[in-house]
Amino acid sequence: MPSVPVKSRLLLTGLSIWLLTVSPAKGQEPLSAADAERVGRIFDLERSPIPLHCSIQTQRPMLDFAFRFDLGYIISCSLSTFAGRATDVFIYARVTPHGGRPVLFVDDHRVPETTDVTKSSQLKQGFQMSGGFAVGEGQYRVEVLVMDQRTGRTSRKNWLAQVGHAGRKQAVQVAVSPGTVIPMGVRPWPITMDKSGRGLRLAVLLDAAPTNPRTPALRAWDRAFLLGSLSSLLRQIPCASVRLRAFNLDQQRELFHEDEFDDAGFVQLAGSLRTLELGAVSYRVLQQRQGGLELLLNYANQELTAPDPADAVVILGPRTRYAADIPRAALKERETPNPRFFYFEYCPGTLRFSQPPDVLSSLTKRLDGTVCAIYSPGDLAHCAQKMLTRVQPYREPSPPGRWPARPAPNH
Repeated sequence: MPSVPVKSRLLLTGLSIWLLTVSPAKGQEPLSAADAERVGRIFDLERSPIPLHCSIQTQRPMLDFAFRFDLGYIISCSLSTFAGRATDVFIYARVTPHGGRPVLFVDDHRVPETTDVTKSSQLKQGFQMSGGFAVGEGQYRVEVLVMDQRTGRTSRKNWLAQVGHAGRKQAVQVAVSPGTVIPMGVRPWPITMDKSGRGLRLAVLLDAAPTNPRTPALRAWDRAFLLGSLSSLLRQIPCASVRLRAFNLDQQRELFHEDEFDDAGFVQLAGSLRTLELGAVSYRVLQQRQGGLELLLNYANQELTAPDPADAVVILGPRTRYAADIPRAALKERETPNPRFFYFEYCPGTLRFSQPPDVLSSLTKRLDGTVCAIYSPGDLAHCAQKMLTRVQPYREPSPPGRWPARPAPNH
């Protein structure tokens, strides 16, 4: 281990002891004033006293579906950096607006133990962690510090970020004031249900996929996009009840399921999405090439034959890289006119043109549903209003905790 100045060594030792008292974060969170001052002294060192060999890649600012600019980064390490031993990696970000006061955030990730350290191929494997925060327009100095709790080693990077439509008129109203820094995560809100008979019984199938289909991992900004778009959707649609399923086609599995989705479920959903960052796809899953399609067909058939079906089923998420023809014989016959199916398909700028339909689009069309492309935050509101003109809820009030009963058919 390289020689470390006594002052720096004592500072790192004190910080490592302090970290033992920190509860694991559930995503990037701002530090208190006292903790920010303590971590700030590490940032103020001229260099990392004990280097941690990880790279930090910056991401360009992106306007998300909560009308905020997201600033993100990706940290890449190899398991050999940690000698195959399990540890917690703490990530600190200090963001200073031009002419303003710095804001500090902390996040943590658990590095798993390598099962067989004698296999050099395992130690050469890499893994990535992502993080970020939301800002308004302006210029920001960003500093990221990565620290191995077990050894006190650190890696760091700093850069200047210019955010906004400099010299041009804004196309949308940004929800964060200029020079403001806030957590990227979408906060839950009191989800209220409309039990008057005017609300829809809504089922949401959330496709937990990255916004860039070429990226295998679900990054921090992908999670913010998914949670932000779900939040926006539920705020715009009067719902008597919400049933939510989150799934991942790469993993070919369901990540989250809640029949009576509420604000507590929103928090649990956020935690479930976060587990995908370091999740590996098993060899058995890779052998099942049709596993993702079977999962989707199972969802569709459950909604088609439910004894008390939803008024509408919304498939929400980014365009997936998977394509497949949906045979009509794979879908069961409807037992009621509802539910109506909608696919709110987010299309990044690079995928807007000349792209074949993905498997979610093919499924929706096979179900005589509506595919609504989303290119910007405003498009989501347009798609929600379009859906409301096509789906009429039943007017009969429902008892608390239950969806309203269907009226008997006329003969």
